[in-house]
Amino acid sequence: MVSWLRPLGSGVLGVGILVLAGVGLCGCRACHLAGPTKETCAAAQEPGRPDLPTALASLAEVRPADSKPVQALALSGGVAGAPFAAGVLVGWSEAGTRPTFDEVTGVSSGSLIGAYAFLGPKYDANVQRLILNLKTADLIKLRPVRYALHNGAFGSNEPAERLLQTEISDAFLADLRQAHAEGRRFFVGTMNLETKRLAIWDMGAIASSGRPDADDLVRKVLLASIAWPGFVPPVEFNVEVNGHWYHEQHYDGGPAAMAFMRSGPLAKWPEQGGRSQSAWLPGSNLYVLACRKLYASPAPVPKRALSRLMSSVGAIFEALTRADIARLYAVCALTGTPFHLLAVPQDSPEESISVGDMYPKEPHILFDKGYQMGAAGPPWRLTPPELGPGDQPIP
Repeated sequence: MVSWLRPLGSGVLGVGILVLAGVGLCGCRACHLAGPTKETCAAAQEPGRPDLPTALASLAEVRPADSKPVQALALSGGVAGAPFAAGVLVGWSEAGTRPTFDEVTGVSSGSLIGAYAFLGPKYDANVQRLILNLKTADLIKLRPVRYALHNGAFGSNEPAERLLQTEISDAFLADLRQAHAEGRRFFVGTMNLETKRLAIWDMGAIASSGRPDADDLVRKVLLASIAWPGFVPPVEFNVEVNGHWYHEQHYDGGPAAMAFMRSGPLAKWPEQGGRSQSAWLPGSNLYVLACRKLYASPAPVPKRALSRLMSSVGAIFEALTRADIARLYAVCALTGTPFHLLAVPQDSPEESISVGDMYPKEPHILFDKGYQMGAAGPPWRLTPPELGPGDQPIP
């Protein structure tokens, strides 16, 4: 996510933008609270109210952990590397070894790519078309002065709304409901701005809920998952729980978690002092596609306060990505599930990303690289970050 923020500006203007961003993010509790409407959804983890699995208990039940081997895919956030992840998936289909995923999770750009990955190779042409033709103007309309004064943001997410209206078609939603009925699950992560915690949405459960607004709600959650904090207003949800109404604001889940996996209660988990046993049957696999490099390539940083600040913020998100992937590896190690990781190669060229150009101008370069790696049989890394060749810092 942080790669989108380089560089915002310099001097007084840059500092002013940063201050406005802070006001926009920190002052959201003062935003208007829309009244209760029927356009509500199940909320996410927050003390004092049911979390998402509780609120959708009848719809989002977790598959029995020991029913069959599980093939799971987790896609991290990172818009700059999104073309690479899409290319890997399309190439993997060409190789003929891509499994049908029982569970797919996505954060930020990974949520949109994950939606196509979940529905299988049938949607490879769709994701390829989208990724290779996408532009920043398709995601955000920037008008810093106007929107900062009226909406507490630098721009509008109306272009992204229109994009999702087209991409998440009636046929797409029908396929999503069918996959959910088959017992497969697609989870999207957003960040609840008030609790600052990850909210996990069961997209198939929402689509299959029978709500009159179910289709629009699927699109709305996906919109929240790609809403960049401060740059666009948060996506707002009015939530009814046990007769009480709550107002929530959701953003891109990257600040709360860059990658996650929801396995539900782990079956056969040992008692104190007992021996751990696999929660998933032999033959299960977890595949993690990182939509970014694990380590940023060295690059000079201009002698400007904002440039130095954003470089440091970028390092924070890279560290968060590595930490979240390492956490997934730990779960795999404890449950006996094979772990597979593939990130944007360290030798891949990096484009200069700015506020006006948040999406890569030449996505075909990374897409083609990912496609070639996928078509040859993805060269999965079996170790977590920090333990590979060249990963450990030099003392």
